[in-house]
Amino acid sequence: MLSFDPNFFLGETRDGFYIEPMMKCAWAAQLEVLEVLRQICEKHQIRYFADWGTLLGAARHQGFIPWDDDVDICMIRNDYERFLELAPSELPENFDIRTIYRCTEWDISFARLINADNISYSPERLQRFHGCPYAVGIDIFPLDAVPEIKALEEDQSMLIQILIGSAKACEDKLDEIMEILPDLENLCGVTFDHEKSIPNQLLQEVDRVSRKYNRKENKIISFIPENSNHPYHLKSEWYRTTTYLPFENIQMPVPGNYDEVLTVLYGDWRTPVRGVAGHDYPFYKKQQKTFSDQLTDRIMRGETF
Repeated sequence: MLSFDPNFFLGETRDGFYIEPMMKCAWAAQLEVLEVLRQICEKHQIRYFADWGTLLGAARHQGFIPWDDDVDICMIRNDYERFLELAPSELPENFDIRTIYRCTEWDISFARLINADNISYSPERLQRFHGCPYAVGIDIFPLDAVPEIKALEEDQSMLIQILIGSAKACEDKLDEIMEILPDLENLCGVTFDHEKSIPNQLLQEVDRVSRKYNRKENKIISFIPENSNHPYHLKSEWYRTTTYLPFENIQMPVPGNYDEVLTVLYGDWRTPVRGVAGHDYPFYKKQQKTFSDQLTDRIMRGETF
């Protein structure tokens, strides 16, 4: 386990934003999950880098952005594939990797390494993860080649947007998606199995399309699904070396040219937008509600504890 100063878990205000003690516990739990990833990657010589808000936090705050609640990691596609192949057999008990290939209900195109499926207040969970009872994880994004020809990039982006949009629409409009499925099959040059999860197959096609232009020497790379919405081009040479920056109580691996990466992602990344929380902050409020609803239901049924 990682070591933390007891004061780390106290509530505090950073950059004008108050961080509650439970978020500190969740941060520590996520760093424990990252430590598992680090050990596996170190053993198999797999390179990984802080990405998105985690990279920004490392460079600007020497830790988490005060209003951030997750950990983002990226890997070049070859390393990403090796990690997904090797890691499952080496994960600690209750850990898992969620991907569209391992879980048909998984509805995002990148992977997530998690420490559990649900809330647990067991002494073992609380001790192992610094008082955090919630299921926590880290997001892992694959970086693929951006087509060098602009027209090809535009076609790829449009196809990915159609596939992702269709996958999302399956939840409420499955009948409509089934009607246009032949058109999607023709567009992609594939045949979907109508007896299996259609949204899952659509997202697998997103992943295949994202890998389409990978070559031995890729000059420009990106997380292709995100690139389809808001193009951002990263030079592969920026990732040829690894630099380590302080991040809370660990050293975080970042691209050698992290300044250039952050400028592409955020523009003026050195100036924080103070006190603005992203996503559905905090992430564990959904788990709290689910747990509360389940507990209420059991009480209403007269169950004893």
